[in-house]
Amino acid sequence: MPRRFATALPSWVIALGGSVWAVVAGGAQWAGAISLTVGASIVVSFVVQLSLQRKEGLVNRLAFTTSGSLLIAAAGVVGAWLAHGIG
Repeated sequence: MPRRFATALPSWVIALGGSVWAVVAGGAQWAGAISLTVGASIVVSFVVQLSLQRKEGLVNRLAFTTSGSLLIAAAGVVGAWLAHGIG
């Protein structure tokens, strides 16, 4: 597995878990679940990328990881909206 995917995987797993949580959570709780998920996955992506201690490609790896997390969270928002409505 390329390093780019290996370092993005923890953040994407958090985003996927939170998106599933948002779809399963009832009522107006899905908005808070998505917000918490996006924040946690972005923090995890920074921690993982900075723990590598490699300067080369840091911005590209962070952009790749963050955009993947945001796409997963967007799918979670659509799924939660379809399941529960706006609020």
